[in-house]
Amino acid sequence: MINLLQGDCIKLIEKLEDNSVNAIITDPPYNIAKKNNFTTMGRAGIDFGDWDKEFDEIAWIEKAVPKVKKGGNIVIFIGIKQATPIIEKMESLGCEFKDVIRMVKSNPMPRNRDRRFIFDTEFALYFVKKGAKWTFNRLDEKYERPLIETTVTPKSQKVDKGHPTQKTLYAMEWLLERLTNEGDTILDPFMGSGTTAIACINTNRKYIGFELDEGYYNMAIKRIKEHKGE
Repeated sequence: MINLLQGDCIKLIEKLEDNSVNAIITDPPYNIAKKNNFTTMGRAGIDFGDWDKEFDEIAWIEKAVPKVKKGGNIVIFIGIKQATPIIEKMESLGCEFKDVIRMVKSNPMPRNRDRRFIFDTEFALYFVKKGAKWTFNRLDEKYERPLIETTVTPKSQKVDKGHPTQKTLYAMEWLLERLTNEGDTILDPFMGSGTTAIACINTNRKYIGFELDEGYYNMAIKRIKEHKGE
């Protein structure tokens, strides 16, 4: 089951039954959009658009956590400044903070390289909703590190120019395989161009995705149809 809906995630989340999904894996806006004097990927600085400005990083969490079953895993990609308020809110809602998962890119974009360190790492906060045993599938013979070693998203995984913060398919499959089981239902309130939906198809998970921007919603629909050969 792949269920995609276009609209405000807060309103759409409210329509879901409580304790109806096994996990949340999502990549909300980071509130880092701003303009400066250099141009990257056809835009000024890191001005992704209005959707990444004045975003309330807490409001959706209050609505989403009750929809997760006890013992469900929740992974939220973040801008580093968002970490403390999100952790505090999640803990107030009965979730245990487990770890910071690092996603390190082997070929980061060399942006403004003579004035700063290259930005090659993104972060995700990992929580468990208290009350039951959680899923953790160790796939490494020794132990699992909270580290996803990946790349910048290749053009082969994009429709048109893709989404500006699009993650690789490998990264999302890595999370699904370790923190969910086949047949689980995954909620993604910020689905962007649909990478997690495709990862769920590939790993036999069910998926519910919401996207506010109509353009990215249509992009996700197109990607999924092409992936399924429709």
